Amino acid sequence: MKRLGLTIALFAVALTGCSKSGKTFRVDIFNPAAQLYDEGMSAYRNGDLASAIRAFSDIVNYYPNNDLADEAMFMLASCYYQERNYVNALAYYKLFVHRYPNHKRYNEAIARIKQIEKILKEDENGSSGNNNNPSGNR
Repeated sequence: MKRLGLTIALFAVALTGCSKSGKTFRVDIFNPAAQLYDEGMSAYRNGDLASAIRAFSDIVNYYPNNDLADEAMFMLASCYYQERNYVNALAYYKLFVHRYPNHKRYNEAIARIKQIEKILKEDENGSSGNNNNPSGNR
């Protein structure tokens, strides 16, 4: 009987989720996309863009119909933008505005698209950094 009570208690903790920062995450054992999203956001906040990209990519690729797919795609584009990988950032921002025209971040994505297109155009003309290589080596 004690074992059943312990199992129920552990199950309840797993459903509510927790973090070291005291914030509650959307950890849900029935929604792996939510766990991936929380991992991606944590990595993004900690500056681990490679891990964030992996988590958000997994949501976009494996859970495209999940409620978090729109935010994951926006965050994926944002990660690439932070890395100065403008080609991938542009592709995901464009896909985002195409798939989610009524999203609250639609205008933000449109602004980023314009900004990236300007950067890429300047790069073509040789007047700015690079579009796909943050180290600057070509």
